[in-house]
Amino acid sequence: MACVRGRLIDGVILLACLVPLLITAHLPLSDLPNHLARQFLLRDWATSSAAQTFYSYEWRLVPNLALELFVVAARGLVGVEMAVRLFCIATLVLLFAGTRTINLAVGEGRSRIYRAVPLLCYGGPFQFGFLSYCFGIGLCLLLFGLYLRWRVRSPAFVVAVFLAGSIALLLCHLTAFELFAIAVGAIELVAGWREGRALGVVRRQALAATFLVPPLLLFLSLSPTASDGKGIVWSSLQQKAESIVAITLFANPRAELLLLGVALACGAAALATRTVRVATGGVMLVGLMGLVWLAMPRSMLGGGYVDYRLPWTIAFFALAMLVPGARWMRFGRPLGAVMLVAAAARVALIAWAWIGWEPVTARIDAALSRLPVGARLMVVQGDVPSVTQSRQPSLLHVAAYAVARRQAFEPNLYASISGQMLEFTPEYRRLQQFTSPSRLNAIDPAYDHLLVIDPGYARLAPTLPLVRLDAGDRFALYRVGRR
Repeated sequence: MACVRGRLIDGVILLACLVPLLITAHLPLSDLPNHLARQFLLRDWATSSAAQTFYSYEWRLVPNLALELFVVAARGLVGVEMAVRLFCIATLVLLFAGTRTINLAVGEGRSRIYRAVPLLCYGGPFQFGFLSYCFGIGLCLLLFGLYLRWRVRSPAFVVAVFLAGSIALLLCHLTAFELFAIAVGAIELVAGWREGRALGVVRRQALAATFLVPPLLLFLSLSPTASDGKGIVWSSLQQKAESIVAITLFANPRAELLLLGVALACGAAALATRTVRVATGGVMLVGLMGLVWLAMPRSMLGGGYVDYRLPWTIAFFALAMLVPGARWMRFGRPLGAVMLVAAAARVALIAWAWIGWEPVTARIDAALSRLPVGARLMVVQGDVPSVTQSRQPSLLHVAAYAVARRQAFEPNLYASISGQMLEFTPEYRRLQQFTSPSRLNAIDPAYDHLLVIDPGYARLAPTLPLVRLDAGDRFALYRVGRR
């Protein structure tokens, strides 16, 4: 009966965590319009002459395929947009289930500390829309939890199950695979050391290598991403600090930093009073991941925000490795109540913010949906002085709705970059942009429409031949006239 009651409570907590993903027509995740556009292109390219004019694609082995594989499997049943939403839901389910599985495994079935996971789910990496990465981390957590349960079973079983799991992780995201390998290696290193025999360490690490090394060799030999050594950029100290606060921070500094402070204070108090303790291997695991975070650059292998994502990820492992301590019976209930209130406040804050942002995104989407099929859309992004203001909501990739709705050309689409299967056609690749300008003195004749985001902070030359089609608080849409 207690087991059923515990699962019911977990179900209620998880359902509450998912509420923000169910209440608005648009999910205001920064990169999501770009991902959504790519999924529509993959579906419609073969039958759309407009899409073929601007884009091409090639399926290839890149460690960033989770969203594509999920949507291809689901879009025939529910459509592209619902498939993407279900992918986001599945991501949070995996984050919760994975943390739960680890926590129950290291806590011998008695720990319930994983119930604080909703406090972490809507951190910076998820709100940025790093969807395949976040899904991969959820799968990484789940696989590691299952490994803790099953590692004592026969070597043949362990290798078969986790070889398949490792391949799946590499398809989701390279970093998810790396963190799984670190977690397994740390646990086995500690287990072998506790046996007091060097042979035990070697034997355990060798078994782990049998399911970790082959997928990595496959990636190194076949993936075009593996050979991309260009574009390595190192983080500043400020950017490293930004990645730490991104555990909860994205668009509302006061509330989100307060929640992070409450979580850290509760964790420190719980450890200091021995209400909780770190499970065996937890210090080694989190410590190794922390060293990886320190060593990682800001961008590499065609991907950005590489180190930015890691503290958020490490927070899930750190939470999962906490188990009841000697004074749990005395202090566990009040500290747990504080954490659950903080988690509930976090989800409520996200839901409230997303409801308020929905009209902005919906208005822009509606305007772009009225463009002619095959429109060629130039984008100008106003230089908003406040990062917080620019993320309420983030409109960094909102122009990609024109690609999803009208097979338009949009120069900021994720194409012709390492780790992506989408390419601009040669005629239009010259127009590719990685960031949109905030000033525009002349417009390339290839464009027939212009979208200005945050026009109050943009500068357009008065001589530009523009006819305004629509406008709102944070956008203006123009047709480019002919002189």
